[in-house]
Amino acid sequence: MIQRIQTVYLSLAAIAMVMLFFFPFALFQSDFVYSRFYVYGLVDLVPGSANSMKLLYALPLVLADIGVIVLTVGAIFRYKNRPSQIKLANAAFILTIIFIAAVFFLYGHMLEKKFATPPIWSDGIGVYFPLVTLVFLMLSIRAIRRDENLVRSTDRLR
Repeated sequence: MIQRIQTVYLSLAAIAMVMLFFFPFALFQSDFVYSRFYVYGLVDLVPGSANSMKLLYALPLVLADIGVIVLTVGAIFRYKNRPSQIKLANAAFILTIIFIAAVFFLYGHMLEKKFATPPIWSDGIGVYFPLVTLVFLMLSIRAIRRDENLVRSTDRLR
């Protein structure tokens, strides 16, 4: 059934990943740099400066973000096949972990070297959305497993 609690959890996980396109991860600020790091690239807030990162460099982040969204929405519509729904939610969970590792360790370190200033993670609310997605995916996987165990227990009684 589509009106189960795991549908709510999966929907909230997908919405959290969509919100990454609107909120920045971090802020880079120094004497010569004032930029915000989004999932689709670096936006320079100083007019006339050439410190922007093109979409090509951020394409793996964008693809991972869209991949998590597609997997969670796909898991929502696989409500009749709970084992398949668990597999899709697990794949979204693993892809979200890879996404978080890429943001913090790969892109954060790369941009820190480029600008010679550490990122200010606390100024970007977008840094919390992948963590919220992980929590909602864990809750949805737990709810799907609970439903699957309930269905199996009723099948044993027949």
